[in-house]
Amino acid sequence: MMRTQIKGKIATIFIMIFIAAIMIAGCGKKEEESTRKDFYYLPEYRELPIEANYIADLAEADDVVYMMTNSWDEETYETSTDLYAYHPMDEQCDKVALPIPQECSVQSMYVNDMGNLILSVGRYEENAETGEYKEYRELWEVSPSDGNILNTKDITDAFSAAEYFYPQYCVADSKGTIYTSDGSENIFVIDKEGTLVAQIALDDWIEDLFVDKNDNAYIKKWTSEGARIIPVDVNAKKLGDPVTAANITREGNSYNQKHYKGTDTDLIISDNTGVYTYDFATDSAVDVFEWLDADMNCDSVQEMGLLSDGRYWVMLQDYTGEKPEYSFALLTKTPASEVPVKEELTFATMYLSQDMRRSIIEFNKTNEQYRILVKEYQSDDYNAAITQFNNDITGGNCPDIVNMTGLDFERYASKGVLEDLYPFMEKDGIKKQDYLENVLTAYEKDGKLYGIIPQFAINSAVIKTANAKGQTGWTLDEMLTIAEESGVQDVFNYGSQSGAFRFCVFYNINEFINWKTGECFFNSEEFMKVLEFAAKLPKEPDYEAESVGLSERIRNDKLLLLENGISSVQEYQMLHTMFGEDITFIGYPNSERKGNLIRSTNTDIAITSKSDNKEAAWEFVKVFLSDEYQEGLVSEHGGWGFPIKRSALEKQFELDMTPNYYEDESGNQTESPKTSWGYDDFQAEIYAAKQEDIDAVMEVLTSAERPAGSVNEEIMTIITEETEAFFGGQKSAKETADIIQNRVKIYVSENS
Repeated sequence: MMRTQIKGKIATIFIMIFIAAIMIAGCGKKEEESTRKDFYYLPEYRELPIEANYIADLAEADDVVYMMTNSWDEETYETSTDLYAYHPMDEQCDKVALPIPQECSVQSMYVNDMGNLILSVGRYEENAETGEYKEYRELWEVSPSDGNILNTKDITDAFSAAEYFYPQYCVADSKGTIYTSDGSENIFVIDKEGTLVAQIALDDWIEDLFVDKNDNAYIKKWTSEGARIIPVDVNAKKLGDPVTAANITREGNSYNQKHYKGTDTDLIISDNTGVYTYDFATDSAVDVFEWLDADMNCDSVQEMGLLSDGRYWVMLQDYTGEKPEYSFALLTKTPASEVPVKEELTFATMYLSQDMRRSIIEFNKTNEQYRILVKEYQSDDYNAAITQFNNDITGGNCPDIVNMTGLDFERYASKGVLEDLYPFMEKDGIKKQDYLENVLTAYEKDGKLYGIIPQFAINSAVIKTANAKGQTGWTLDEMLTIAEESGVQDVFNYGSQSGAFRFCVFYNINEFINWKTGECFFNSEEFMKVLEFAAKLPKEPDYEAESVGLSERIRNDKLLLLENGISSVQEYQMLHTMFGEDITFIGYPNSERKGNLIRSTNTDIAITSKSDNKEAAWEFVKVFLSDEYQEGLVSEHGGWGFPIKRSALEKQFELDMTPNYYEDESGNQTESPKTSWGYDDFQAEIYAAKQEDIDAVMEVLTSAERPAGSVNEEIMTIITEETEAFFGGQKSAKETADIIQNRVKIYVSENS
């Protein structure tokens, strides 16, 4: 074995971008309200001299991090497995020779009390007569110093009761007892001799399997009451009662959660916010650090642990490129006085998406003057979260930047709480004509730009062109007339009374409410027509009634409309093929016949008018208009939307039109599908787009002039409650419309 000194160690990165000590910025915040902490965990990145495509598993013991890696040989089509032992203290990395045959795969590993590695290995043998493969399961004890296999134990019989088993989770306690699970059906408990101790049935998916410092085993799973920690009772061979502790899972942060055996405490827990320690006896959780403070993406954390000197080690894996990229960091507890001070900006969002998290981390890493703090409002109580968001954005605790995704843009723009972005664009020489102007216009109010969406899709309703009666958009009257005259069996798929309101009213709410003036129009003839139309539909959709597939119903004129937008050229190709003839994206009805709605696929970003840091906030917002960001949205299969910059969109279209080829048995280049799409009873292989496909998509993209917004739950509730008497024949359409008008008007006046 060769012991090599790591070269080119990346210098200690104190990331230069930690939280400002004085709140000199932001919407009336007071100086004493600074979010400055007493200390931070600063990352120091290390270069790992490993050659591998994939790090399959990690284990740590006695300040040594073991990495099991896989590599793929493009010429021989064989996979090789290697073992590395990394010593963070002295920065040494050992490549350990490990004789893993091709018919074997390492499925998990841990370090036993002797300091040796225990590998859970699947070994496949082919039956010479039948050609079928049988899997054998073994435990290998391996010397980490030289890779020698000290002994093996066949544990195949321990899993004989399971028809199929793959260890999605595997953890061991200090006695060598192994707890392993497929994640949904069973937990197998096997002692260090390879004997089955218990098989415990699961009734649902679990999200983690772990042991605490006292060797008690637990699972984490979701129940009707939320996230729960449940002990594994080995003696009774069943799951115990859920732990009643209040602080082991944190509200809103329990996804992306992993539990590790503690040293001084029972557990070390990592979630989407940060890392904290936990003790069962006192039900106490103590925050250690937040991932964003360390400029790390929680979505990229593969594994982590605690070294004897108090530093945390973290293995990060980034899957945004063509192959995973790995980085290793040590986090050192550092007094705030040693951390550079930067000016703070507050970013408010109902939910922090992966894309936005990456963008904030990159900004914080590279900007030498400003740092973005995140305030996330997500909660189990959506109405309470919205109320708090509204109070903050209109009051003295106003953020600097807001994510409007899922919120009613029109409502907030009318309140005057958002800043016009056009002057910032003009100052930086960013030209409106370089972008899809209709998308920018959709986020205008009185000629002022109040928000930017860097990537978008179209929400719409698709109809056969032959059934559209020459319309490319329609008013409510025209929609009702075409629906009545078409003679089709169903207007909507799974049509219902609530579906009629959603299609005709909720997605077109600004036809009935003017948030700026407070006017409402629910006592109009148009709304009463919707009531009469809805009355002809069933109360609830019958999801079991249709035995005929969706595509067949469309092709045979049994279904008039399919609510479906487009987020890629491939999706348009799928819909065109599915309908079997020319299609029109006719959209939702409104007075201007502009029913295709613009939907953000990652963020609707805006600057608040009360912010004292508007120039600084713009430094972040303009990132999403940059060539680098916009071209980063271009992807092989169209991703989840279209970039708004024309040059990036052209590159996306060029990629969509570029054929894929393979070489057939005769050596000829033959075009192959770029992807495949399935929808109900329909399946299609999608080849390179033609120019007519691109032209049709572009026509839809440029036809949309309104943002999709969100459905206001309070208004939905009012309409649902007050229409029951109408559908029951107890009130007329006019009486119902007048009551709804009165109730909604009061709500709007209280919330405008």
